[in-house]
Amino acid sequence: MIRLTTENTKNAIAKAKQLRPKVIFISDRTFEVKSANNENSYTVRFDVQNGEKLGQCECKASERGLVCYHITSAAQVNIIRQSMKRQAA
Repeated sequence: MIRLTTENTKNAIAKAKQLRPKVIFISDRTFEVKSANNENSYTVRFDVQNGEKLGQCECKASERGLVCYHITSAAQVNIIRQSMKRQAA
């Protein structure tokens, strides 16, 4: 899992805004992200450990320890879902 910070997500957020991949909810904190051309899809997972936000993707960039645009795309949906869960409680 990769620690998610403002610094290491900046470029991936810009790329996600440009490419606009499709994000599909699978289960709590797990998402499928289809690449912009719909040729590839990747599973993205999130976790929080000791107050740190963590993300993991199956793509090559993430395997090298980089925050990819798949993670930042799914993170946006995850943030919205978590917010809605808190409001419903």
